[in-house]
Amino acid sequence: MTKTEEKTRDQDRDHTKEAKKEEDAEPSRTSLPASVPVPTISSIHIAKDLMNEAVLELRMSWSGKMFELKVPEQDRIWDLKNLIWSLTEVPLERIKLIGLTTTKAGTGLEDSVVIKSLGLKSGKKFMMLGTSVENSFKDPTRLQQKEIIDDFDIDYSSAQIPPHEDPRNQRKIKETFEKLQINIINPPRPGKKLLVLDLDYTLVDTKPLISGSLPPLECARPNLHSFLQRVYQAYDLVIWSQTSWRWLESKLTELGMLGDEAERMGFRICCTLDRGSMFTVFGEKDGKEYKRSNQFSPANTIHIDDLSRNFACNPREGLKIKAYKSAEAVAAEAAGGSNTSTGEEHGEPRRKRDKELDRLGGYLMALSRSDNFRRDVDHNRDWPAYRRLDKQKQLPPDGNFR
Repeated sequence: MTKTEEKTRDQDRDHTKEAKKEEDAEPSRTSLPASVPVPTISSIHIAKDLMNEAVLELRMSWSGKMFELKVPEQDRIWDLKNLIWSLTEVPLERIKLIGLTTTKAGTGLEDSVVIKSLGLKSGKKFMMLGTSVENSFKDPTRLQQKEIIDDFDIDYSSAQIPPHEDPRNQRKIKETFEKLQINIINPPRPGKKLLVLDLDYTLVDTKPLISGSLPPLECARPNLHSFLQRVYQAYDLVIWSQTSWRWLESKLTELGMLGDEAERMGFRICCTLDRGSMFTVFGEKDGKEYKRSNQFSPANTIHIDDLSRNFACNPREGLKIKAYKSAEAVAAEAAGGSNTSTGEEHGEPRRKRDKELDRLGGYLMALSRSDNFRRDVDHNRDWPAYRRLDKQKQLPPDGNFR
């Protein structure tokens, strides 16, 4: 297993633990107004294979107890370990499976292995070894967990089965949807399209934002607020992050994206999504989806991200843009420090050099004329064409580049 996969697994496990603790303890967030359509999953396509997916009934012994496990054949060993963790509180890294296969204890079973490939039959018995969290020593210096952003991207274009067609991933989407609660901050506006915006390294430089080395507003990507003000004319806005919702909404307020400052600038965030909307896609890392209300569908939804893996399960709606990691250099230059790096617009201050949100705003407003993105838009073709015309100052006055 790679370090990246271990980090992703740890994040997923931390989130599951956090969710259990917060279920009873955390205060309720903004509830869904009665006038807003209740989000549904009726628009989600589920493969026919998923409807007939076989489920194995396995028997696991641990600590003198017998557990009955129902495991879909398309699940991975990682999914089985997560199920075991939920029943026993034995951390994934401590779980050793004895007798599940003919391999040695804990060896030969990578997390990515598909259960079906093991040739198991219902009724199979095996033993699990591992110490639960409750019965293990807890190092108090490790209890305080910081927000961690995994910014490693994966090219899944050569995957044998595209992530959005994998029956296991489609089932995970359905399961995630059923558990996910969307808390509306500002109700969707009739007739508007949906714009899902990644926060981490797309709208802000996340490293100094998390560490606190810079004030939040200095972590914002150049032209962030004017971009949001511009696209709000045609799109309802959703902000998502790999972090927890408490951290996300507090930082959005400090960034002037929620609250009085956003109202003053003329835009409103419809809702936020945290890491609870994510699940692991093997081979392509984390795939993220989101619930849709009756108003939104693939025909009027765009997801902006600096990591293509984050729209692995809805690739046609996704648009990858350049990551922003220059906030500290911008701050140093503004303070009179040296500037030795290069950029696409040479000879300009660093802050003016990053024109990504300016260009993206024009691109999105041009696309907003379409009544069907699925029919009319190909981001892999259209976004590079728009950027090229804009750099060459050859865009038509009305911005219609196609």
